[in-house]
Amino acid sequence: MRFIHFRLVGPAIIAVAILIAGMATIPYVGIAQIDADLRQRQETLVKHNIDLWITDIEFSLTAWTIWDESIAKIDNSFDFEWTDRNIGASLIGTSRTRFAAILDHDDRLIYSRTDDSVKDRGFFTRGIPTVIEDAAALVANIRSREAGRIVEGIPKPISISRIEVLGDDAVLMTAALFQPDFSTAKPKGARAPILITAMPITGTIQEFFGTRFLLDDARIGTLAGISPDRAHVEIAVGPGGEPQVLSWRPPSPAADLLYRSLPLLVTVGLLLLATGVFTVRVSRNAARTLLSRERRMRHAATHDFLTGLANRALLEPEFRALSEKGPLAVICLDLDGFKTVNDTCGHAMGDDLLKIVSSRLRSTVRETDRLFRLGGDEFAILMPEVSAIQAECICRDLSKALARPVALSKGDVSIGASFGIKMVEKGETSCDAALGAADAALYHAKASSRGSAVLSSRISATAPTDTTSLASINRRSA
Repeated sequence: MRFIHFRLVGPAIIAVAILIAGMATIPYVGIAQIDADLRQRQETLVKHNIDLWITDIEFSLTAWTIWDESIAKIDNSFDFEWTDRNIGASLIGTSRTRFAAILDHDDRLIYSRTDDSVKDRGFFTRGIPTVIEDAAALVANIRSREAGRIVEGIPKPISISRIEVLGDDAVLMTAALFQPDFSTAKPKGARAPILITAMPITGTIQEFFGTRFLLDDARIGTLAGISPDRAHVEIAVGPGGEPQVLSWRPPSPAADLLYRSLPLLVTVGLLLLATGVFTVRVSRNAARTLLSRERRMRHAATHDFLTGLANRALLEPEFRALSEKGPLAVICLDLDGFKTVNDTCGHAMGDDLLKIVSSRLRSTVRETDRLFRLGGDEFAILMPEVSAIQAECICRDLSKALARPVALSKGDVSIGASFGIKMVEKGETSCDAALGAADAALYHAKASSRGSAVLSSRISATAPTDTTSLASINRRSA
């Protein structure tokens, strides 16, 4: 803060000294550079935050796209009823996605479903073929990445998204490649099916991002219509493919400081000390405001918007720091019965339930543990310096805490949770590998009985069985 404070107050103090010395110039260039640096920093943070938000949405789709059963029922032998129940209805019922379509290995449309709540919105009234045509560039990107991929173990997601703006409508479109997770089923050809989803953005896009990232006077439009004094980032495309830019009024504490100080400098130039005190106070408030805003934006980039828990952006650095110190338990947990609450009580009640679940998790884990929300109803916990037995005991305590009835506005509901545990010795493996092993153990926990905890070391190293496929089904239908 002292450094920023000095950069803000320095030009004003120099201006007063020059005025006292009889010079008639003011360091406008220095002040403009300070504000330009702050503007560039805010643009970078906004773009980074939007990218993280889109990444979280894309990751949530892996529960449907990286799944042996999807390959078997969609690619190997297309089963419409299974696809409609486990992809279309499940996806629309458990997320904010309102449109889902599937293209086969020849990029032909074989399935689509649109939620009734959006059928009258301008983006969707154009018809399914037009929506699919809008996603052509996304599909082409997926196909190019599919051709050069190398799969070892559970594959990494292959997905891409973009925001499309049509009048007052704004929709996040995503294309994701279906891939097997444990290879009990494999694509019958060189290319696999592709899932296309559309998630409407609530309200106008400028209200959505302006409120989320604390932007002043947020607007959406073409780059040509943006005045040079406004900060901006390109975030979407229009109906003709033209780029759409989010712009806002950037903070300008240095310019504001000069503007407020000029009358005082002209009228009481001889009172340097009094002017200096006033300038320091104004600049200090501006610096505090700027740092507070930056802290909130950084917090938004690394924490879940709904529950306040750390998100995936903090998972790898926390894993690296804790695993270098000694033994570490990596735990994946998934709620049992959450989809039923969403279907019967609505998404608002589902959000309230997630907040209560997060609160119970916080109050039950140890102070040294690290808690994360991965997306949807999936969470992760890093437990340093515990044995496998201790980790299982803590998971049982968490299971009991989550199993207590939850009082919602529409009545009491009961849920549970299943746990997958991976024990990591000092420097033994990477974060992705440990999380994958814990997730695989979670599949087995789902398959065995709800509310159970399974250690990855107890899972047979042989090829996945029907039990694994059942675990995958249970996990997505829970």
